[in-house]
Amino acid sequence: MGKGALAESVNEFTSLTTFSVIALGILNAFRPSVFLMIVFLLSMIALLDENKILKVGLSFTAGAFLGYTIIASALMNLHGKFLFLRYFVVAFGIIVGIYKILSSLGYVKISPNNPLREKSNRILEKATSPSSAFLVGGLMSFFSLSCILPSYLLVTSLLSDGFSLGVRAALLAIFVGISVFPLVLVTLGFHYGNKYTKLGVAVDKLSKMSGRGDLAMGVILVTVSILYLLFLG
Repeated sequence: MGKGALAESVNEFTSLTTFSVIALGILNAFRPSVFLMIVFLLSMIALLDENKILKVGLSFTAGAFLGYTIIASALMNLHGKFLFLRYFVVAFGIIVGIYKILSSLGYVKISPNNPLREKSNRILEKATSPSSAFLVGGLMSFFSLSCILPSYLLVTSLLSDGFSLGVRAALLAIFVGISVFPLVLVTLGFHYGNKYTKLGVAVDKLSKMSGRGDLAMGVILVTVSILYLLFLG
């Protein structure tokens, strides 16, 4: 009976983690932080040399993927060393989630100045080759920490225990891959937009949707954080 209950608990935890990886990965994909940066970058490259768009865009995306993977790996390692951080992650996820819900409904309005925005634009202007775009993509992932930290903290905490190294790596790759997938779509949209109208339309829709998922992000953060707390208890 005890073994059956334990197995059921493990299965529920695995389901929660898989759901969190996919749901938060999708919601991260619509965060405006890096998404708008690549739009700015490729718009600039299109004026300089249209033939570079595909290489620069994919290099930027690869750099962002690597940067996010490094961030997630570091957080996962931190969770493994300091188990008490899980309770901080739960509290932080609930607080940020509630804030996002209230903000999306118009009950809270905070528009802090972002001193990194101007600096990031200056850095982006230097990404005129695939190699520099790769480096800038990695750097921009760290610049966007304030935007993606809650979801990354929660997912990496969930992945830090109860899974083999291979499963952790696979779920982490899925999470980061989903998060940066729109960057690939934007790149293809800029490169092939003139040939394939639907692709250009898809990129326009993504641009309009970017940053509008605060309500969904808030609900998911609160829900997953509470469920995680129940498993910890």
